[in-house]
Amino acid sequence: MKTRPSMRAALMLGLPEVARNISHARRWWRALPALAGHEAGKGNVVSALGLMLLYVAGL
Repeated sequence: MKTRPSMRAALMLGLPEVARNISHARRWWRALPALAGHEAGKGNVVSALGLMLLYVAGL
């Protein structure tokens, strides 16, 4: 799902809080790999995915 069109649609429907939450979720999702010990830059994509899943499950 594209975040920008979703945010615009929420604003057009008069739901600014939903648009704000989409924006926060987008920032959180971008920061998640760093929080989980991201290793995809080293080519360990499977390891990075596993670490991300473990981090999300631990919340």
